[in-house]
Amino acid sequence: MFFSKYVRYALILPLLALVSCATQQQPLSSVDRSKYKTITLNPNIKAPEHYVYRDVAGKRARAIGNNAMLGIIGPLMGAAIGASSEAPGFKRFDAAASKKPVDIRAVVRRDVNSALRTTDFFKLTNSNADVTLNIEILAYGVAPIHGHELGGVVTAKATLIGRDGKIIWKKDDWGASNTTTMLENLEKNPSLWPQMANEAAEAVARKVVLVTSKTERSISPTTL
Repeated sequence: MFFSKYVRYALILPLLALVSCATQQQPLSSVDRSKYKTITLNPNIKAPEHYVYRDVAGKRARAIGNNAMLGIIGPLMGAAIGASSEAPGFKRFDAAASKKPVDIRAVVRRDVNSALRTTDFFKLTNSNADVTLNIEILAYGVAPIHGHELGGVVTAKATLIGRDGKIIWKKDDWGASNTTTMLENLEKNPSLWPQMANEAAEAVARKVVLVTSKTERSISPTTL
């Protein structure tokens, strides 16, 4: 039953990739700070019910869907084959990660809050702010970062809302951990999972909040 949910989520990811891969994104610093001076972070962060597992075997299997002859069904077929290929690895990762669970909402909330305190774009306040920053975690988990080595990855969407409820700015990006390891090492040392998740959350928070230049949308390793 759980694996079927994992497969359904895997089928959605290629569509997410197609949606997210386009045009340049403006940085948070581009918002008119003469008009908006205070900001608050919405503590209610949305996130998927479970993490994603990706490995090189699945990546190669999903490449089958890139065949132009398969048309629009190609990415979905590739995703299904990839999910099936990754099933054994996912079960091993899930067994290890379950020993050291991560509250990804709390981790991302902490790191985005820290990034907002670091920047001087706006004054961070708990209430009655000019704008509210909403964060949605689109995907999180592990994916191949260095060859066969897995690293933590968090993909998030940030939306800035004015007092009138209208969207002022939005951006989506992903961050990866500096720490990478083989699956067998992760099984021996489950504490690597929260370490990688924390590093990835910090990376995406910095990219969403602190980067001051335009960025191109890029596909997260969790969608490969």
